Amino acid sequence: MKKLFIIMWLFAQSCSLIFAQTAEDALRYSRVFYSGTARFNGMSGAFGAVGADFSTLSTNPAGIGLYKGSEMTLTIAPTVGSSSSIYNGTVASDSRVNFGLGNFGFIFNINPQKKSNSGILKSINVGFGFNRQNDFNNRTVITGVNAKNSLMQSYANTLNAEQIPPATVQDTYPFDMGLAYGTNLVYYNKTTQQYECDARFGGVIQNKIIQTYGSMNELDFSVGANFSDKFFIGLTLGVPSISYYESSSYDEARTRDTIPTFISMNYQYNIHTKGTGVNVKFGMIYKPVEWVRIGASIHTPTWYPSMRDEWFSNMRSNFDSTYWNESQSSPVGYYDYWLTTPFRAMGSLAFIIGQYGLISADYEYVNYSQARLNSDFDSFTDVNNTIKSTYQSWGNIRLGTEWRVLNFRLRGGFAYFSNPYTSGINNGERFQVSGGFGYRGKRFFADVSYVWTKMNQDYYLYDPAMVNPASITYNTNTVFTTVGIRF
Repeated sequence: MKKLFIIMWLFAQSCSLIFAQTAEDALRYSRVFYSGTARFNGMSGAFGAVGADFSTLSTNPAGIGLYKGSEMTLTIAPTVGSSSSIYNGTVASDSRVNFGLGNFGFIFNINPQKKSNSGILKSINVGFGFNRQNDFNNRTVITGVNAKNSLMQSYANTLNAEQIPPATVQDTYPFDMGLAYGTNLVYYNKTTQQYECDARFGGVIQNKIIQTYGSMNELDFSVGANFSDKFFIGLTLGVPSISYYESSSYDEARTRDTIPTFISMNYQYNIHTKGTGVNVKFGMIYKPVEWVRIGASIHTPTWYPSMRDEWFSNMRSNFDSTYWNESQSSPVGYYDYWLTTPFRAMGSLAFIIGQYGLISADYEYVNYSQARLNSDFDSFTDVNNTIKSTYQSWGNIRLGTEWRVLNFRLRGGFAYFSNPYTSGINNGERFQVSGGFGYRGKRFFADVSYVWTKMNQDYYLYDPAMVNPASITYNTNTVFTTVGIRF
């Protein structure tokens, strides 16, 4: 019973068309899938103990301490995102192409021991730029026949359970159920004193298209130091920014003439979330012997003090009698709040195999139940309690390797991002496989990598007690191309 309650609450929070801030929002912005240079991605981000790559400013900033000179990098990252769904036995698929930047940044090397190498402090490096941390671009299609009920019946059930007076429905729920009432999709029967709808027993084909856009990018300002070529430390001030758009269209249409009056309906909604935060990262790398490197880093929680949601929706109905056809739009809603994402810690190990190559591994600990939402106006106690009971602490693993052939490099990697949900609620595991190659000259370098990711997740069109979940598989295919110069 407890598990069923949590599943239903998750549905209400993630799919509610009132757009209150939810536990799912907190999870979306707490999950970080580090991106950056093609070299970093070619090894699936297993760089915590390797260093000397601009992407490490976002993971283990001690990596900046291993630079021997100054550098500038730029990465482009076109992505093809695809999804496939199975809902009530019907399969649907779609895809979307997006062009983005993986990173852009500078490293400046300051060598206080140019004339003498006798000092402990060998060099200080300063870096700034940005790294991408998450990509929200995708399109998902869900379609199938429901022979038992409809979204409109879900609305009617809610209105009956809450005993909302007909005169206040549109003011109480202006973004979803109020629109259904205003377009005659849900009506009040004065005889039974209940809200009803035409497709209460199903017999409709349901179709939903979900398009998401945007990304999380982080501006990084870092400083690192090299002590005796054995011990390296680094500090990063991170300023992440969120820009998330979601545009969805939901349709129902009758599949048989036994449904009186009703022909079809369409519901559209749009939401835009934006915010800027701040965090601090500290890291270190130690070389006990020349062929072993040990890395560790901690990331403070990221505080987003200026989150804002803006949303609007509209609904259209189509009946046998055109007299009942209606179209209504909601007002524009907005809400300001703040978000705190979890603390993170990383441990890393790398083996350097002479001049031939390296093998590395990272383990990242993050407890998603630590995320919190709050505002100056409302209490988020219920939402934060759900975050604590719904999400869990686990870990992410990244493995990578790189091999040298003259001035060329060959790379491969694998990453596993664990399920953030507690047992039995959902499955958000993500798998990543990568590979690439590069060229390293004295002043110029270039790298190309390919990254494939896969994630499965269940999605409920509405009340989980009424509908089966749509099983969705997400795949992304990204090609990272980095060019850089040393100076």
